[in-house]
Amino acid sequence: MNRVSRLNRNWLAMAMAGIAVLSVLTACSASQRDSGPAESRMTSAPAAGMEDSVAAPAPEFGPPPPPNEKRDVVKTASMTITVTNASEAADKAAVLAEDADGRVDSRSEDAGSGSGRASTSVVLRVPVAKLDGVVRDLKALGTVKTAETTSEDVTAQRVDLDARIKALQTSVDRLLAIMRDAKDPDALIKAEDALSERQADLDSLRAQRETLGDQIDYSTINVSFIAEQIGGPAPQEYKGFTGQIERGWDALVSVVGNLVLLFGLLLPWLGALAVACGLGYGIVRLAKARRPAAAAGPQNDDDPRTGRGSSDEADEQSGGAADAPLEQ
Repeated sequence: MNRVSRLNRNWLAMAMAGIAVLSVLTACSASQRDSGPAESRMTSAPAAGMEDSVAAPAPEFGPPPPPNEKRDVVKTASMTITVTNASEAADKAAVLAEDADGRVDSRSEDAGSGSGRASTSVVLRVPVAKLDGVVRDLKALGTVKTAETTSEDVTAQRVDLDARIKALQTSVDRLLAIMRDAKDPDALIKAEDALSERQADLDSLRAQRETLGDQIDYSTINVSFIAEQIGGPAPQEYKGFTGQIERGWDALVSVVGNLVLLFGLLLPWLGALAVACGLGYGIVRLAKARRPAAAAGPQNDDDPRTGRGSSDEADEQSGGAADAPLEQ
């Protein structure tokens, strides 16, 4: 019995050893099968990489660059053009601006004189996309003396205005929400005051933004047309009887106007002359008043009964004595 059990244990040990050897052999064969393709891949990979490095461009690293941001630019053009008729050239410039969907902001004219040239200045506003075309058309109206185009980048100013407008709008919305939920009258009054102030600031910023946007969308062209010849308009002609009446009336108006101007010129001198005459008249009156008092001298007492002085009686007696021989 012991012998049988010993044999069974030996067979069991041999079976276990065989199973272990079989599992080791199986694992080794599997590793050999896997190592072959791996080595072939390792040997072929560098060649493929080298071919790709030669045929294909190197890959780009990092995110793609951001698209170019749109810049806001204000363009202004200034021109001085010599033409035959300044007024007619300004009319043509206005038509060019209107054809380009623009407008005329201002216009001023000078008819000229005997020593000066007639000139007309206009300020045109045209879309920025059509600025170059309008400038070329304006140059064809006459002889260009000066021409200049300037550009100003206002992107930062536009961004700042947009940010401030957005912040103020958010603040206004919050104040409106506070006013809707407020139950305290004092808090409501304070919110209303703050809302009115911020709303005014918001309206001001929006107006500035609209002005800036108009300057960005519409370029400004300052054009000065100057006549080639010196001289003003032709003198007016008077024809017929009515023309002579008109001529006489114009002459009368001119004379009266010149007299008024002359009176205005002499008025300060007349005032000074009046003051001098007044002072002279006062001095003469004062001198005349002092002269009789100095020449009169001492006088005798008057007779209270007759109202005459002793000198008057003496004169009468001497007169009577002189008249007596004549009467005899």
